[in-house]
Amino acid sequence: MERGQSRIRRGIISAVPVAVLAALGGPFKAAAAPAAQQSSPTLDAIRAAGELKVGMTLQFKPEMFRDEATNQPMGYDVDLVQQMATDLNVKLNIIDLPFDGLIPGLQASQFDLISVGLVNRPARALAMWFSQPYVPYRQVLVVPFSSTATQPGDLNASGKRVTALTGSTAADLAHRLFPKADIVELEQQPALLEVSSGRADGVIVEEYLAKPFVKQNPNAAKILNPDQPFSLEYGCYAIRKGDVDYLLWLDNWVNYWKAKGLLDSQYAQWIGPTLG
Repeated sequence: MERGQSRIRRGIISAVPVAVLAALGGPFKAAAAPAAQQSSPTLDAIRAAGELKVGMTLQFKPEMFRDEATNQPMGYDVDLVQQMATDLNVKLNIIDLPFDGLIPGLQASQFDLISVGLVNRPARALAMWFSQPYVPYRQVLVVPFSSTATQPGDLNASGKRVTALTGSTAADLAHRLFPKADIVELEQQPALLEVSSGRADGVIVEEYLAKPFVKQNPNAAKILNPDQPFSLEYGCYAIRKGDVDYLLWLDNWVNYWKAKGLLDSQYAQWIGPTLG
């Protein structure tokens, strides 16, 4: 994973006044009054309730997790949505769910957005809207320390077992890279433990999670492709479809704090140390 944020195009909206001219020799007609500014139903509801409800899976340290001493949410994503709530002048309410429960929870209006670094994939975009990206990811392949595999393609064979987080981009990548292998989708920690225990031949996982795991289990797991991670991708916030003004506000928020350096500084504080 790289610390640098990608350069994101910023849309510029310019207002051009329209002059209403009288036809030559005809009566002058005044311009119609502009339509009343539309408000965002979602933002109105958030402000009325006095809270921003955010769906998360607090199992991905240091991006989002629970502090062992206080059990309070902490991490990169937590700090960012706390700033978002501050900017809206409301309190933050984090709703902690298993990863595969986040999208159904959003569609059921249990919260106002998902903050778990979802990658904007075409299939997902059919069900929800995505913001500008706010966090970069690089996927790697972790294998048992005793593995004789020398390249990821060695796991694309009958009888091989590869794990990945249920419903994740990593799982999608595993299915595409290893069509001949048995792909098992699990929660993140079990997916990693299947490899360190030798019950699986590999797991595709984000680099920022893989490196600490391997460091903690130096004799049980290793990264097979540390110098050639899989393609760089970017995580986004996800919201329910339909509220254009809410999406525009969210994109503006990401671009504003990106330009102010908040995203880079928080990334360096929370995630950067795990990549060293």
